Amino acid sequence: MQENRLFEALLDVIPFAAYAVDVETYEVVYANKMMSESLFAPREEFCWKKVFGQEEICSWCKVPDLKQRSRQYKNEKLISSFFDEATDKWFQAFDELISWPDGRTVKYTILVDISEQKEIQASMIKTHAKLAIQSKKLQQANKKLKYLSEKDYLTGIDNRRSYFKKGIELFEASLDEPYDLYVAMLDLDRFKSINDTYGHNIGDEVLKEFTQTIELLLDENDIFGRLGGEEFSIILVSDNQDDVIAKLETIKNKIKAIDLKVDDKSVNVSVSIGFDKKIATDKSLDILLERADKYLYEAKNEGRDKLKFRV
Repeated sequence: MQENRLFEALLDVIPFAAYAVDVETYEVVYANKMMSESLFAPREEFCWKKVFGQEEICSWCKVPDLKQRSRQYKNEKLISSFFDEATDKWFQAFDELISWPDGRTVKYTILVDISEQKEIQASMIKTHAKLAIQSKKLQQANKKLKYLSEKDYLTGIDNRRSYFKKGIELFEASLDEPYDLYVAMLDLDRFKSINDTYGHNIGDEVLKEFTQTIELLLDENDIFGRLGGEEFSIILVSDNQDDVIAKLETIKNKIKAIDLKVDDKSVNVSVSIGFDKKIATDKSLDILLERADKYLYEAKNEGRDKLKFRV
């Protein structure tokens, strides 16, 4: 039929594989030159065998979808992609219902090989996934470095650097009435004797138990840091000095109650504490710390296991 040949000749110039399938019988009624060169079974009639070498209707077949869209939406076009296991290739299919010159309704399909694009996409996804993993690891490493830069390696509380950074910020902040800033200095009594008697491993356990006991008694906004060796400090804000005294007395008593045993012998632990309140003439945190430290040594000189402060 001359009309069919002219129609098919026009479709042959398309630079992609193209074919047409009767939507009722699934018979291949046309395959352009590029498609004909790659047919799996040229003598077969059904599209799934002839075009793709499948034993049954292809899982990606769009004939039912096109029919439904034609009935419901008057839309007879679809664009989809699928992986053809027979050729190990990805294709993008441009499907459309058209009326063939002989009057039949056919699914006309243009196939574009997109395997290379898919490989590029897969490579990009792998690269992004790799970068995401590396970024996550970097974040974790940075978080760990930040922790190590701010926390005491043994006890896990603020180290000297972090303590002063936070403390200076709080010292320089304006507190609402009637709140005041308090600084306490704490020193474990006879800690050198503990190390000399039981060894540094036991000394480390004492420091850990000491800090853990205190942390349980502090509020979220209290600043607790290890300044060096067995010397610690707490910075807190309160509207009542009696509450501060009560908290520090509780800390002192809890430390004395620590029950740490070595070879069935109890390790006696106690702490001396000195504290003071910020006053208007204080120009720096160091000045306030010096006064608290002075009261700490008064506590030491008066027999240890004491709390001293300005009355």
